[in-house]
Amino acid sequence: MAFESLHTHTTLSDGKLSHKEMFELAESLGISVIAFTDHDAVLNDEALAYLESVRSSEMKWASGIEISSAPPKEIEGLGKGGLHVIGLFVDPKNQALKEHCQKAQAARIERMQKIVSNLQSLGFIISEEDCLKASGGETVGRPHIVEAVNSHPENENTVRELVAKMEKDSLTDETIKAKYEAMMNGGSHQIPYSLFLSQDAYLPTYVDVSYAPDLDETVTLIRNAGGIAMIAHYFTVKKKMPFSFIEKLLAEKRIDGMETIYGLWHVGKNDEQELETEKMEIRNLLKKYMALESGGPDAHNEEDMRRYAEEPDFATPSIGMTEKILFSGKADKKQSTL
Repeated sequence: MAFESLHTHTTLSDGKLSHKEMFELAESLGISVIAFTDHDAVLNDEALAYLESVRSSEMKWASGIEISSAPPKEIEGLGKGGLHVIGLFVDPKNQALKEHCQKAQAARIERMQKIVSNLQSLGFIISEEDCLKASGGETVGRPHIVEAVNSHPENENTVRELVAKMEKDSLTDETIKAKYEAMMNGGSHQIPYSLFLSQDAYLPTYVDVSYAPDLDETVTLIRNAGGIAMIAHYFTVKKKMPFSFIEKLLAEKRIDGMETIYGLWHVGKNDEQELETEKMEIRNLLKKYMALESGGPDAHNEEDMRRYAEEPDFATPSIGMTEKILFSGKADKKQSTL
């Protein structure tokens, strides 16, 4: 089955594999197309040189980016950087896009410093140096902060104590109860995000980035770089951006489409069917407005990509997505080997 991965991360942002390692892994798993969509980072010279060297490979690649965007001006309460927009087929040498990346990376460093201070006040052993080491000194994302926390075994007790406190508070607070149940259903990897590292976390240690273009500015950046702009993993923002507003965006051509393959690690969980229903509703909306679909494993490591290849029910809808995108004429296929 020629699955496509149109949402993939590398060490250029918060992934664990280089472009070469991720490309070779995906190729070995029979993936037909891979798009590199690092957080606020375009392909650098080293990555481009490698990808040019495999231009003749059977597996095809495309240049991309995942921009942490502020919500459109009509939406409140989502926070800066809370809306993720995938740009596919973008020119990595586009000057405006490169300037955005520079500003975004500086804002991530600033945010990391504030979060580290907040975590230290809760009793965690963590330093800025730990986070920079986890990231390789470039893009600093939340997974790097989690890795920095986990690098100190002493923090395990602090996490257990805070989880126990959250459980106790959930007995008398329905809002906390809902967050606690969602956290426990999400598995161990979800605990730090639900506990302290998201906008709606139990403990207020999360800090917004100081810089993020709003949705319309983000889409303009992507389109001016030859790409198409797709809203990523809708379930993360649906409480703030209802379907009625998404329909407004599509009707006004303010976005090119949405991901309809996302939530790999929810397969087999209690909310799997809810997500599948949500994705079907998105597909129907996209058909109505003749908009585009994308998506993939949101792979950050080998385990993510292998699981994607082993979940045919989840991955099969990706087959042919890239062909439909190119057929639309909206993307610049020069930024790929297609």
